[in-house]
Amino acid sequence: SSGINAEYGGARELIALDTNGKSDPFIQLQVVPHHLFPDCELKQSTVKKGTLEPIYNEMFEFIIPQDQICNGVLVLTVFDYDFISANDFEGEAMVRLTDLPRNSEQHVKWTMALHRPKQDSIYKILAGRVSDKIACKFVDIRRKAMEAEEFMPAESGEPSSTGSKVNLAPRGAES
Repeated sequence: SSGINAEYGGARELIALDTNGKSDPFIQLQVVPHHLFPDCELKQSTVKKGTLEPIYNEMFEFIIPQDQICNGVLVLTVFDYDFISANDFEGEAMVRLTDLPRNSEQHVKWTMALHRPKQDSIYKILAGRVSDKIACKFVDIRRKAMEAEEFMPAESGEPSSTGSKVNLAPRGAES
């Protein structure tokens, strides 16, 4: 097995989803598809109240079977926390596990643009897997989330982005 240590630094230029012109963002990280990574539970950051540029510096770890790394994707989803109603979808970014560094000494900073799922190539790949029930369910959930939310680009005309430090490091024999 290998471990993914993802240090989520923060985000910038998020969309104001609250009536006060701010958001209360939090992130969820998960490794998909779930049927290949059943032990990789969904991870969630703390909520940062009243900001469009949250700073987290939180660490998340996932244990990945070595023989499945080539099949996995790390999905980072940003939501606006709402106390009374459902949380608002802000955007998401995805990176293939094979694109992450394999050296435990290597620490790479990634800046990933948040996208609507239907604009993401990995989402399109999953949408094409019509015989894969889990992929179809994932696509359906994302499609419904996007239909339920109005997605507005950041005022700068550029997609919102998130700065993340992600490291894929081999785990020791003790695991």
